[in-house]
Amino acid sequence: MMRVMLRVLLAAVIGMFATSVVLTVTEIDDGHWVWLPVTGTAMTLLLIVVSVVKVFAGSSAARVPDIEAADRDGRVFLAKILDVRATGSSINDNPVCEIRLLAQPRTRAAYQTSTRTLVNLGRLAGLQRGAIVVVAQPDADRPELTLLEQPPAHWQRLADTDSRLQAMDAAPEWTMPPARGRNRDGLLRIPAIVLVLAFVVGAGIRIWPVRDVALAVVQGQSVEEATGGVDGTTTTPPTDPAADDSPTVEPMLFQAAQTQQVIDDLVAASGVTQFTAVQFMPTYATADGLTSPDAVTTDSWLWRDGTAQHQGPELIQSDAADLPDELFDVTTVDWSLIEGLVAQLPALTGIDDPDPVVYVRRAVSSRVTTPVEFSLSTDDDYDDAWISADATGQIVEMDGGAPDSPAAQWEAANG
Repeated sequence: MMRVMLRVLLAAVIGMFATSVVLTVTEIDDGHWVWLPVTGTAMTLLLIVVSVVKVFAGSSAARVPDIEAADRDGRVFLAKILDVRATGSSINDNPVCEIRLLAQPRTRAAYQTSTRTLVNLGRLAGLQRGAIVVVAQPDADRPELTLLEQPPAHWQRLADTDSRLQAMDAAPEWTMPPARGRNRDGLLRIPAIVLVLAFVVGAGIRIWPVRDVALAVVQGQSVEEATGGVDGTTTTPPTDPAADDSPTVEPMLFQAAQTQQVIDDLVAASGVTQFTAVQFMPTYATADGLTSPDAVTTDSWLWRDGTAQHQGPELIQSDAADLPDELFDVTTVDWSLIEGLVAQLPALTGIDDPDPVVYVRRAVSSRVTTPVEFSLSTDDDYDDAWISADATGQIVEMDGGAPDSPAAQWEAANG
């Protein structure tokens, strides 16, 4: 049953990973990029586990729990090794081998069959062509055999002194289809519809938080339209080009009034003011905050189209002892500073058409003396840049940017 659960879980995780790739590539949900590495890592680990399970499932080891009972039933006897072939799989450096056997049962005529088993390296030298070994038959009505590493003493003596089976060269092949409900590796057969359903469930779990946007895109809207970027409410106020030739940045959510509204909506929806991070993009925002005022766990929130939506527990939880040092009260931050910082990006970075991301958290830079810091990043086809500011809006660090830009000069001077 555990093997079945692992394979169904793998199908669900593959569904989540594939959906994460699609959502990231289409930028429908690029604010939750962490889903991609998390589901990819989980998928890789499950693939490894399922592969190991498959190797063990195809191995004959430990399929006869009661050797004495099998001996009394006549299901322990001798077999001659006709061929040994490595499968290419190994566990702890011990190879999994396909062994061709000529068996001499006590209750029927001799026959040929194959078994796959994990072979201890110390025993490999004794499993050469022509060697006589002791085997057990898990089911008297099926040809499958298990090599016994520690056979009953009297059977080992018979194997050491055998000459009759040693002289036998061939016997008819005994083949049967896999047992009912199992595949040829011995695993329980899972109907394809179950795996497909698990894949769909995994995809559904991943797409549910952005279902409205995804549906709008499927119906023909652009991602920008579906996410509220083109709705007539966030246009840039008209300016006189002759008055100022410097590049401008469309504020969108970076406008002071809208930025504050996002914070108010997040506080109202979450019921807390203590957060570990708030991230602003042009048309949406994400935040991680306490699950409840007295909790030691954190949840994730998405603000989009005027609504703060709960996304569930934060994927990576902080240690309870470290959490207090990561929290800050969003009601004590001057969020209007973001508009001015974003407006300075073109002049500071030399990137004329920036696509900013603003990240607000407890200060981690040694140059920031206030409890909270603002980190802004942007890029174009050739350059990327970062600036950091303290809670008063004072810029304290810069790096990257176009050559000879203030950011590049600051980085060259300060390292």
